[in-house]
Amino acid sequence: MKWALVVYFMTASGWQSAENLGKDKVGWSSIEYDSYQECISKAKDFNSFRASLTESANKMKAKCERVEKTT
Repeated sequence: MKWALVVYFMTASGWQSAENLGKDKVGWSSIEYDSYQECISKAKDFNSFRASLTESANKMKAKCERVEKTT
């Protein structure tokens, strides 16, 4: 099972993924990992780094989501 690190941005409508906002076209696309442990480690790194940035950085976060198989 693969896991994707997905970046979310706070909008007026609530949390939206980078893909939903079209930001994947400018470098914010999800990254797939082979294990949950690897993905969650990267998410923690991202969220820790984000917390050290400016106040506007509180309007984004990373989360791991299971990649659904497509047929």
